[in-house]
Amino acid sequence: MARLILHIGHGKTGSSALQSALALSTDALAAQGIVYPDHASLAQARAGQITAGNVNGRTLVATAKAALKRSAQDVLLSNESLIHFFLNDPDLLSRVANLGVPVQLILYVRNPFDHACSVYGQTVKRGGADISFDAFLAGYPTPSKVREMIRLADRAGVDLTVINYSNHAADILRSLTDALGVPADTLTPAAAGRVNRSLTRSEMELQRMFNRHWGRRSSRFVSDALCNALPEIRADRPVASARALDAFVARQTPIVTEVNALLPPSEAYRLEVPGDAPGTEDQSDLTFTPEQMEVLVQAISERIPNVLENDRWHRLLIRLRGGQHGSVLKSLKSKITGRKNG
Repeated sequence: MARLILHIGHGKTGSSALQSALALSTDALAAQGIVYPDHASLAQARAGQITAGNVNGRTLVATAKAALKRSAQDVLLSNESLIHFFLNDPDLLSRVANLGVPVQLILYVRNPFDHACSVYGQTVKRGGADISFDAFLAGYPTPSKVREMIRLADRAGVDLTVINYSNHAADILRSLTDALGVPADTLTPAAAGRVNRSLTRSEMELQRMFNRHWGRRSSRFVSDALCNALPEIRADRPVASARALDAFVARQTPIVTEVNALLPPSEAYRLEVPGDAPGTEDQSDLTFTPEQMEVLVQAISERIPNVLENDRWHRLLIRLRGGQHGSVLKSLKSKITGRKNG
């Protein structure tokens, strides 16, 4: 009997790399009895670009039902947000389980501190966040959500495979082929170079300040400009106070203990803060290379209006309002003629 296999996330656990490999390997997967259904985003995924996978959580049941009807093979669907759809609507997993085929969920997790660093960086870089890392750590929820998802799958009688990305980051594709039960060489990695790098601490603080004063769209001329022009710069971990880190460990310890009791030892969480992580929120030592400064100045300058040119047009508008239409038309003609001659 065909299976329904769902890669359900969660975020910041290598989903883009997995989805690129799946999109590049549809024929090889089919040869192993697994269909990875077509989707509009597969071309982007094959190019190594970030996508949301090949299913939308809102239409999961309909998509799965249609794919299972079209093929007698196993069906594989992927979207890192599916975990949130299941948690927000527990009945959704029951509806999936009632499709009449065995269901396998594949959930990737990540050691809490590493994951918190990565998620925080993304919320500043693209999410418009202005929150400090201390405050972010105080509300970090992911291990508790993983605990809830494990319990939900157990209540629904659905098979759940949990893989700790932190233990498999160097060979993330092998972890998925093992979970699928196919040969290790089934999946082809994307050939694209490094994309969407994380920010350095200085870049992150600059983006956070722009988020505060300019808003979320400032990422277009800060983070995006830096990451696209300088993709090989090595990112830094965000800095938190020792007090915030101690509180983080104390708060997460009982949750991690509960989750680890439900996981195989090879995939268990490690709740540890690297020795060089404790720091301070004092940002007096922020630094930028000349290359970073060049990119920033150019990108920001392109967003600054030409003050002198705007002033000329402002004066023309004042004259128009004062009824000086004839002289304004002369001025406009002179400007247009001058530009043509130039």
